[in-house]
Amino acid sequence: MIENQVPSGWRDVAWFLAGPALVTVAVAIGFQLSPWPVPIASQAQILQPVPVALILLAGCIGVSLSSRAGLPSAPSVTDAPAWRRLSVGAVGAGLVFGAALFGLDAAFNLTAGAVKALGATWVNLPLPVSLAHYAAAAVLVECFYRLIPIPVLGWLIGRVLLRGRAASAVFWTLAVLTSCLEPASLLALARSDALTALAGLLAVTFAANLFEAWELRRHGWPAPILFRLAFYAVWHCFGPYLLSPASVLYPGIH
Repeated sequence: MIENQVPSGWRDVAWFLAGPALVTVAVAIGFQLSPWPVPIASQAQILQPVPVALILLAGCIGVSLSSRAGLPSAPSVTDAPAWRRLSVGAVGAGLVFGAALFGLDAAFNLTAGAVKALGATWVNLPLPVSLAHYAAAAVLVECFYRLIPIPVLGWLIGRVLLRGRAASAVFWTLAVLTSCLEPASLLALARSDALTALAGLLAVTFAANLFEAWELRRHGWPAPILFRLAFYAVWHCFGPYLLSPASVLYPGIH
């Protein structure tokens, strides 16, 4: 087959461009042509042309180096069992972790407290626009947290500098360090009356990120993207509709 004759790095880039990158660019173009309301400036900034272009370009570099860094390439399009294993594991875990994080956040009003402190009255976008917005955000976030740093540094440190020695140690060091990025961003939610709940939120978030790194090592770069899509589906898209419409977390302007 022609697909099997293409070097894995180029095949991974082609699949990344034809799938996650294409969706992200389409959403970013749609946002530029007809912006939807967002409650926080950062939710609009992430879909601006320059950040999207730079992150996706760096994502292509990371994906192209995945196999050179010792990570698996995306399965062949005809390998249905591999895609089934990848999808079931990543999506299932994303739903579980998303539910756990959403439950902690909603029960202790961590995001709600931080948002109110900023003067906002809502935080999650409503359906159906949330599906597009958070799908693009999922791709960009995964590029930033995993698909760029782990393959690029894993290749540079593990293969170029160390010539394949201590490859496992290099990967897990990068996995742990990158898994701290998202929990660090949640420290803004800290409140003196909810430090225990915040600790739980940080622990779940770290565990979710470390699991994504493990999935990246087992199944290749599509796995963490699928995980994040399922994760956001619960945390941002559908889970908030279970709350009272008066909640800051309930989707839409109110």
